[in-house]
Amino acid sequence: MDVVLAGSQTGGPEDYARLAAMCPPGTVIVDDSNPLELCRFLLELDADLLIGGVKERPLAYKLGIGFCDHNHERKIPLAGFIGAVNFAREVVNTVNSPVWRFIRPRGGHA
Repeated sequence: MDVVLAGSQTGGPEDYARLAAMCPPGTVIVDDSNPLELCRFLLELDADLLIGGVKERPLAYKLGIGFCDHNHERKIPLAGFIGAVNFAREVVNTVNSPVWRFIRPRGGHA
């Protein structure tokens, strides 16, 4: 899995510096992008999975991109070891969802 885009809606300079340090070189770092900008980035970067909050879910679904909820009001934890397991389970379930059989692939993906 490659990280191609990361950002925050409320981050400060130190948050963006931390994001840049955690992401591979070439990752696009965005600051509070609007839906049109986010859509453009997702399509240009050929993203297959968007991890975001409740406002990004409809955008991902409209683009035929998998979505994992990273909302602040989650019912299951995403912190620590248990959180990593929960997050991995959510990613696996999203990527392996049977719905992808009915979606036309973007780009050169099969």
